[in-house]
Amino acid sequence: MGRELADIARRSNDLPIVFVVDAPHGDIQGIPVIAPDALAPDDLLVLAIGSSAGRKTLAERFAGRFFGSVVASSAIVSPSARIGEGAQICDFVAINNAVTIGRHFQANVFSQVSHDCVIGDYVTFSPRTTCNGTVHIGDGVFVGAGAIIRNGSADRPLRIGDGATIAMGAVVTRDVPPGATVLGVPAREAGPGAA
Repeated sequence: MGRELADIARRSNDLPIVFVVDAPHGDIQGIPVIAPDALAPDDLLVLAIGSSAGRKTLAERFAGRFFGSVVASSAIVSPSARIGEGAQICDFVAINNAVTIGRHFQANVFSQVSHDCVIGDYVTFSPRTTCNGTVHIGDGVFVGAGAIIRNGSADRPLRIGDGATIAMGAVVTRDVPPGATVLGVPAREAGPGAA
């Protein structure tokens, strides 16, 4: 994920980019790799890791630091959308009208967030995730590639609980409990060992 976001960042601005790892050596595709103690106090960090839990762990480790966002020039983001710090909005993502998104959200290529959605912190949308309108997604949710989430309504948003996992290609047509893993068409909660 870091290399993908570095490509987007290089196209979008002329700020210097580095990778930060605990045991640096060499470079990655011409980008320097440094240790965390080499960061300047005002450097912007982007938590370029695909795991929702991994981003949360890093945000806690680097609490008090400044977090930047990376938004691809090919992304479409409504001026009425509110997006928290540390967002990673990849190529051809669409974030529509009246959307509220928490911190460290990651939307991979061709993902969509439709009108009036409320998305928590550390949520991951894999490539081609489609989240239709009026959906409320809790913190730390992971949505697999190609998943589709049906729209809710103003009086009854479709809800996906904290820490839930939506499997690749799933079609979510009803609420998902916190911590559940759902898969299939229509999506159903996975039995023990199914994920």
